[in-house]
Amino acid sequence: MSKNLTVSEVLAWKPETLSAQAAEWTRQVGELRTRMDAQYRAVENSRDTWKGKSGDAMRDRFTKVRTKWLQVIEALEKGSTTATLAQASFVSAKAKVQSSKSTAESKLLQVDADGTCTITEQVKQRIYSAVNGDSDRYSTAISALIVDADAQTAAMKQALEYAAQVDTHTKQGIEAAFANFPTAESFGNGSPTVTITKEPPKNGTPEDNKNYWESLTAAEKEEILRTQPSSVGSLDGVPADVRDKANRAVLDTEQARLEREVKALNARVADSPDDSRALQERNEKQRRLDDVNKISEVVKDADRKPQPKLLALDVNSGRQVRAAIAVGDPDNADHISVATPGLGTTADSLGGMVNEAQTLKTETERQLDKAGRSTESVATVAWLGYDPPQKNAADIVNVGLEGRANEAAKPLAQFYEGLETASNKNDPHITALGHSYGSLATSQALQENGKAVDDVVFYGSPGLGGDIPVPTSVGPGWQATGLNDEVESAQDLGLKPGHVYAMNEHDDPAGHLNSFGRSPTHMPWVTELSTEEITDGQYKFPQGSGHASYPRTPDGDNPNSPLHRSGYNLAAVVAGLPGNATNPSSQR
Repeated sequence: MSKNLTVSEVLAWKPETLSAQAAEWTRQVGELRTRMDAQYRAVENSRDTWKGKSGDAMRDRFTKVRTKWLQVIEALEKGSTTATLAQASFVSAKAKVQSSKSTAESKLLQVDADGTCTITEQVKQRIYSAVNGDSDRYSTAISALIVDADAQTAAMKQALEYAAQVDTHTKQGIEAAFANFPTAESFGNGSPTVTITKEPPKNGTPEDNKNYWESLTAAEKEEILRTQPSSVGSLDGVPADVRDKANRAVLDTEQARLEREVKALNARVADSPDDSRALQERNEKQRRLDDVNKISEVVKDADRKPQPKLLALDVNSGRQVRAAIAVGDPDNADHISVATPGLGTTADSLGGMVNEAQTLKTETERQLDKAGRSTESVATVAWLGYDPPQKNAADIVNVGLEGRANEAAKPLAQFYEGLETASNKNDPHITALGHSYGSLATSQALQENGKAVDDVVFYGSPGLGGDIPVPTSVGPGWQATGLNDEVESAQDLGLKPGHVYAMNEHDDPAGHLNSFGRSPTHMPWVTELSTEEITDGQYKFPQGSGHASYPRTPDGDNPNSPLHRSGYNLAAVVAGLPGNATNPSSQR
């Protein structure tokens, strides 16, 4: 509970952590029920085979333990419900504080930590200058601003008070939920238990995360994966197999939770068809359930060889469900690619993206084998760890803005670094692949921290980022450097010269839009790759057409079909054989 909350404290709240905690408690409930029900059946079935006083004592003991476990389940369910309901209140409280602060600042007021709104000396001087020193006009203006300051202070204080009430009520609700939580000693079980005393790093680097995981004992690791999988599934730098196991557990829990919530909301809507809030909530939960089901279909498809690895899963905090899926073993691969998609991509697209990752892996391995490097291994990753702009009327405007790409920058940069940190190879070759709006996200991520990446390919790219050129001098001979390019060299992306590639398919207008600075194929320092048909002596790689064909095969979803020339180029760079793409005639 926080009395006298400050503005910065409230704005630093992360309400999504409440949903994550609620999901974890729900997962624990499901696991406890499953185990307890199995044990109950075993005990009941023992009545015919284990009779006498010893059998009766065992069954009596189990009844007492089961009563305690039911108390645990009840507490976890109440805690989950409290946290789920509290998230909306925290979102509302944070929004009220942010809105009040923005309104105050728009009126040139300074907002102090406690919500007091004041007129700064700088603003007073600006007003004085604006009225040319006229004392009457100055007094009138200041008086009006004082009234604004008082009104905004009241609004800020009210918003902070509401936030404090939300904080207090949530604390009290969670404490009440667990008030009767049985202690370990109350079970009367003297068997040893595993106590986890080390918490995962908060906002840690991939190196921090790796060190944390390696500091745990085998028993602690097993206990965390069993009881707290969501705490490690998202940690960049932790081994891929660990993240996959953790995220699969979270996936199952979230799937079950959403199914229950959708079922309950369907009943609520059926009873009250005019309840617009229930209808909206039902539709949102159903949309996320659909996303989770699609991801589950992909990662649990027994026909996929090798089995995909679920390296990241975020069901709640984004505008849509987010995930990253690897084909192959990133921790032991010599070559790793990470593909970031653009406009219109959703969780429903992940099946196709994983198909493309599989085809890219196959072609990369073929080129390595052809070059006499068949011992080198490949892993390809489909990364949907952000919210690409969608094509609907409410969201399409964001495709012309850099906001979504900026949101992707840090998590994508950390993901790159995490692959390198977790790798068992000394220096894995990592290639970033950015398509369409995803090329802008890739560029922003590399500008954030590109040290783990060795090569990048931008395709169908509308630009790598634009800023407003500021001339050092204005005259007849002045020109804006790079036509407002935010990126003007490979070094700006953290890469060595000659390691930045771009290509545009035939009939793809996106690569010539110059929407965010110039499109990369218009930059002289970027190596442009041809997309015209070639034959490398084994296969023909035809020219593709349009904005979506780059990583796809001419035969649709057939993973054994050769790629378009653009896909061949991607594989060449991923394999560390860029000469195949830049000078294919020498490879025939």
